[in-house]
Amino acid sequence: MDSIATNAEAGERKAYFDAHYMTADAFPLQANPLLIETGEKRILVDTGMGPNLNWAPTAGRLAKSLDEAGVTPEAIDTIVLTHCHVDHVGGLNAAATKQFPNAEVVLSETELDLWNSPDAASKLPEWAVPGVPQLQKVLASLGDRLRPIKSGADVATGIAALDTSGHTQGHISLLVGSGDEQLLITGDAVPSIHIAFDRPEWEIIWDHDREKGAKTRRALLDRAAHDRLLVAGYHYPFPGIGHVVKEGNGFRWLPVHWVWDS
Repeated sequence: MDSIATNAEAGERKAYFDAHYMTADAFPLQANPLLIETGEKRILVDTGMGPNLNWAPTAGRLAKSLDEAGVTPEAIDTIVLTHCHVDHVGGLNAAATKQFPNAEVVLSETELDLWNSPDAASKLPEWAVPGVPQLQKVLASLGDRLRPIKSGADVATGIAALDTSGHTQGHISLLVGSGDEQLLITGDAVPSIHIAFDRPEWEIIWDHDREKGAKTRRALLDRAAHDRLLVAGYHYPFPGIGHVVKEGNGFRWLPVHWVWDS
């Protein structure tokens, strides 16, 4: 919890946490990689944390979830990385070239340059530096399967990358269109259904540029509310799908009803 609302007064933080039944020591986050079936391609957005992390012992279920959905790793055509933090790229760490052997990996060219540069450590927050060597090994193993894109470019037909930098220098969100319907995939530009909505100006340690991250959050939430977009959030309670409602100086998360198969 010390990583959240770093620019808020201690009393204001405590009052907020108490009102939302949030403990003072830890705040649970889920991880929701999203599989998009376009009819032509299977596109996986982010890959989770991977298994066997001592700080995330219940993570690493992506392969099992895909199997239960009837999708083999070999059937994934494209993997889109919103950014390169370990909880989004960890599913690539285990034998990346073998786990998804037919998938190209798409990320913003700014993000690739940031993490893959020889002096990456000088451009990153101190807490992110230890993960650089492993990530660079993964990126090198992918070879020509890497496809860096510019913000605003299409990942595939009907899927556009949006510049939502701040959380990282090259963070992208995705806008998915199908007929008259649109889905906004936020990645970590809007990291939770609580503080990020109610107090988007409150800063978090995990944003590389905390001030820009806060501005990006508000702009993205404004767009989602104004355009009445369906939204998918990576760290939201499962399934993480809903709408954004403007409320006072902030916003409110309105989850969609879960539809059970008969």
